[in-house]
Amino acid sequence: MAGSARPTAHSAVRVRNHHRTAVLLLALAVLTATTGCSSGSNDASPKKSANPSTTQSVDPNAAEKVKVLDAYRNMWEARNRTYAKAKLDPKVSDYADNKALSNIKVTLLYYQDHGTLMKGEPVNSPQVTGIDTEMKPKKATITDCVDTSRYDEVDAKTGKKVPVGTGSRRHVYNATAINAQGKWIIWTTDIDRERTC
Repeated sequence: MAGSARPTAHSAVRVRNHHRTAVLLLALAVLTATTGCSSGSNDASPKKSANPSTTQSVDPNAAEKVKVLDAYRNMWEARNRTYAKAKLDPKVSDYADNKALSNIKVTLLYYQDHGTLMKGEPVNSPQVTGIDTEMKPKKATITDCVDTSRYDEVDAKTGKKVPVGTGSRRHVYNATAINAQGKWIIWTTDIDRERTC
């Protein structure tokens, strides 16, 4: 027929190629969409990469702070045993020296002179509030909230409680520690009776 054009083999190939391209593009679009939704999260916001600069930094002195608190708690345990028997515990000097040790000895003398001792246990909540591991010796500060509401002075013979005032029995207790030879020692202690916690 004169007015109609018959498709040639070349045009048929071109149509098939266009058809394959469209199918591939459609498949690629579906694949991209399903991949984007496959995380299982309803959060549409992009995920942040774990970059060391954006994550919380690790305290380089964390291990040293643990050792400081161990020494502090060990001092208190030896101190408590000292006051419970009105006799110096031999472990006290392993964890306390300088003013911290002399404070324990002076308090012990008071109990011995008055024929009293301590019954019960104080409750401690210490925190290392400062540390310098670059100095020689290394130094640290500790702030504690000491609760003595279940820690009573009693007569050593009768067990009768010694009367105490009506004020708060929770006070701030400050201490310092040093590390001169690879071991933390509690160096000074001071109870702040004006501050409750």
